Amino acid sequence: MSIRSWPRRIRDSVEQEGRLHAAWRLALSPAYRAGTLNVSRLYIRERKPSVPVTVRIATEDDLDALVALRPEYDHDTLRARMRGGHICVLSLVNGELASVRWACTGEAPLTDLGLVLPLEEGELSVYERFVHPAHRLKQVGTPARNALEEHFLEQGFRSIVGYATLGRRPYGREHPDSVATIRTLRLGPFRRFWVRTYGLDANHWRERLKELRCEGRECAPKQRRQAGWK
Repeated sequence: MSIRSWPRRIRDSVEQEGRLHAAWRLALSPAYRAGTLNVSRLYIRERKPSVPVTVRIATEDDLDALVALRPEYDHDTLRARMRGGHICVLSLVNGELASVRWACTGEAPLTDLGLVLPLEEGELSVYERFVHPAHRLKQVGTPARNALEEHFLEQGFRSIVGYATLGRRPYGREHPDSVATIRTLRLGPFRRFWVRTYGLDANHWRERLKELRCEGRECAPKQRRQAGWK
C-alpha cells in the first residue's frame, strides 16, 4: 500500500521523521513524543481575516472562557502563567472567543515535551496557538499575531522560538525555520531526551540545546548525561 493512501497526519509524520521513529512514537504514545524547534523572525502579516475580529489581552476574568475553549486547561495553571508574566492574546468574533495565542520571554516552555529552553536577548517564545474549529481557515488569528509581534518589535525583539509536534505541517526537517528535532521518553520519574540539529546554524543550536531542562525542575546529572546529543 502506497504511503500516499495513509491518513494525512500519519503520512506527514512518516515523511518528516522516517518509518521507524514514527512507529516508535505511535506505539509508545503519550510516553514518547517528538517535535521540531523552529526559529522565525518577527514581522507583520498582510493577510486579513474573512470576518471582523476584535483583539485584546486576556485577564484572569477570561479564565472560564479559556477553559471552555480548551478543556485540557485548568484555572490554576493559567492563573500562574498570567501572574508569571506570560501574555495571552485573544481573537474574538461577535464577542465569542475564536483563538488564543500565548507568549513569554526569558524561557520557552516546550509543554508537549515537558522541557524548558532558556532564551537569549531579543528572542520571544510563542506557544499554544489554538483556533476554535468553527473559525479555522478564516485567518482569525492573524490580527492577534500582528498585534503581539508589533508589541514586541517595538521593544527590540527580533525572533520567535516555537515548537511543533512532528506530523503537523508546515514544520519538519525540510522547513527552513526548523533548527532541531527533539524527542522525549517519559516513564514515571524517568526522563530522557534526544536532540538532533540541522541547517546552517546546527553547531550553534547544538550548544544552545544543552541548556534544555525538565519543566519545573532541573534535570538530574544522570539524566543530563543520558541525553543523546547528535
